[in-house]
Amino acid sequence: MSNPYQPDPYGGYGQAGGPPGPPPQQPPYGYPQAPQPPQPMQPGYGYGYPQQAHPSHPYPPNVPMSVNNNAATASVVIGFVAILLSCFFFLGISGLVGLGFGVSGLKRATQLGGTGRTAAIGGIVLNSLALLISLGVMVLAVTSPS
Repeated sequence: MSNPYQPDPYGGYGQAGGPPGPPPQQPPYGYPQAPQPPQPMQPGYGYGYPQQAHPSHPYPPNVPMSVNNNAATASVVIGFVAILLSCFFFLGISGLVGLGFGVSGLKRATQLGGTGRTAAIGGIVLNSLALLISLGVMVLAVTSPS
């Protein structure tokens, strides 16, 4: 079998007449060259980041980290549980804990630039509703003749 990187000694690939073209460039050691990696996008074209990343750090600079407002999330979860417990038992008082988490989450949302504000307000509403339901169930239990 012949070497595919050597020029054809018979004048090319079925070409009739004329001098053969220049021999193809041979890669070093007879191995084919690896494909080049794609070049980074130029700023302002298409989608992507406008800054170019440094080769030693593949991510663009100043990418904000995601910040969670855990107190607001806990307030919503406790609010749902407190509403369920207040309908069946007198344990809707756990809404007080959730109300504290909601207020704490609302304060934290102002520090984080609004992250979790809606969840904190929702948790305050749910926990307040759980307290009102629990209070109503307690009043009905005390005043009902048994």
